[in-house]
Amino acid sequence: MKLKVVLLIGSMLFLTACGNIEGVVIDKTDSSFTVQVSTNNTEVNNEIYLTDLTTFSGTITSFEELEIGNDVIVVPFDMPEDFSYLLASEVIAE
Repeated sequence: MKLKVVLLIGSMLFLTACGNIEGVVIDKTDSSFTVQVSTNNTEVNNEIYLTDLTTFSGTITSFEELEIGNDVIVVPFDMPEDFSYLLASEVIAE
């Protein structure tokens, strides 16, 4: 029974880590931005880094158009678990 619970929790964490990140831009630097995600009365800040392959869509077409306060969906690149950065494959501004 304990093994089933551990496997269930592990698979939930894996699926959560592989999903898109939806939130509000709260900070922006030259090569990254921070998205605040609110769930169940908690707020988590995710720093998102850009690559040459990052694309922008929705109401913006470039990183320069991204502003603090924008609602975004970030599609991260599929990276190994031990990679400590979130790299954006696509940023969709709503």
